[in-house]
Amino acid sequence: MRRALPALVLMTIASVNEVHAEGVTFLDEGTGAGVSIDESTQATPLLSSNKLVRIWEDIDPGVTYAVNSNVLYMHRCTGSSCTVRRAATTNSSAVPDQSTIVCRNGSQCAAAGQGTLSAFSRGDSVWNNTMACVREVFAPFGITVTDSDPGSAAHYEIMVGGTPGQLGFDSNTGGVSPATCGEIPSSLVFVFDVWGTNVNDICSTAAQEIAHSWALDHVTEPSDPMTYFPFASRRRFVNSAITCGSDCVNGQGPFGETCSGTNNQVRACACGGTTQNSVQMIKNLFGDGTPTPPSVAISIPTAGQTVNQGFQTFVDATDDMGIGKIELYIDNVLIKSAAQKPYNLLAPTDLAEGPHEVKVIAYDVIGAPDTATVNVVIASSCVKPADCPSATDTCIGGRCVPGPGVQGGLGMECSDSSQCASGQCAMTTDGAYCVEDCVLDSDQCPSGFGCLDTGGGTGNGVCFPGYEPGGCDAGGGGAPITAGLGFAALLFARRRRRS
Repeated sequence: MRRALPALVLMTIASVNEVHAEGVTFLDEGTGAGVSIDESTQATPLLSSNKLVRIWEDIDPGVTYAVNSNVLYMHRCTGSSCTVRRAATTNSSAVPDQSTIVCRNGSQCAAAGQGTLSAFSRGDSVWNNTMACVREVFAPFGITVTDSDPGSAAHYEIMVGGTPGQLGFDSNTGGVSPATCGEIPSSLVFVFDVWGTNVNDICSTAAQEIAHSWALDHVTEPSDPMTYFPFASRRRFVNSAITCGSDCVNGQGPFGETCSGTNNQVRACACGGTTQNSVQMIKNLFGDGTPTPPSVAISIPTAGQTVNQGFQTFVDATDDMGIGKIELYIDNVLIKSAAQKPYNLLAPTDLAEGPHEVKVIAYDVIGAPDTATVNVVIASSCVKPADCPSATDTCIGGRCVPGPGVQGGLGMECSDSSQCASGQCAMTTDGAYCVEDCVLDSDQCPSGFGCLDTGGGTGNGVCFPGYEPGGCDAGGGGAPITAGLGFAALLFARRRRRS
């Protein structure tokens, strides 16, 4: 049994005021997000201004400081559902809920001994997105996040709604939690309805306040929810030893610690030591979570396809929490990785002719993996189409490529680059077609195609149907590519290549 400790109350006070050639176009495959959550990317601090208050209270010496549930209840305030009574012990399972920190002496609700938060006012969409965010943030841990009331069963609770004054706090309070150097059983914390529709701020505040009830301190890493520093996106608990701080004022921490370091914001942790690993602290209490792995597929090349050295691998990957990175392996050797869409990875140009295994591993943001594999064949070099292993291939610049009439082959109609074996979809006012790279004035393109300059003075172009450098329509059908346009008016497209 742990020794009962006096309760340390952290009140976060926040301002609510948040503040190729000219005429050539490249058609990329759509980059639909793997995360369906609506987020703002504006860099806004969790706290624009802050004040930390330390209140020592006598609590029941029989209270054992230990985790007593793995259920985290996000309580969306409606009607009078968020009524809280001041009591000697915090208890989210009591009716009404009990808290040691509300309606303190001198506050507007002190005489009544209780207060009621008004309803959360930001609507279903913001609430649903906030729930998705909180579930994502706590997914690495053995914690069940719900917005269904667990009733009298033991649980942790985050009330969301109302104004701070309704529970006796200053008007610029953004969130509040009791805290000790132990874990408060059945703790109740508050996130007030002062964050507007900013899902990230509501989510970060919720994560920070409940984690205070588990003895977590503030840290200096901007991407961790336990910080006061600004961050441009979603915060997640960081699995690293991080210095405590970010909450220093005039060289002192909230409990009188001496601050130092960058911007004088580094201090000793309130419960001992100089660093905190948020992930390990929470895992020590709740264990590991069971996150859903991502879904990954290789769209190009296809199984059994004949490809050239240096071929592109196009990957489709989605995850409910977002993709962290993609890794490309050929014959179980790591070739390249990518952290952002589009996931288009180039194979080496010195692969041997013959069969090879192409494997892609996708990891979500917390490291859960999924794998996709296809087998391909590196084509032989060629001088003419007859040299190629497939009768449907053609020869361009010494390499065999899928020819006209083959799905994704040269000259086939396309709407984006993912439909082309080459990963390149070119468009003019006459239509859009799959194309292959060529060298200008080298006669590399097959009959019916010409090497169209893509600009930039590189001497390179693409084999385009019906085009000849002299301006004639080699295919004989439709308007010549250059008719009435001029090269400056050509619209042209290629998938951006990333390695």
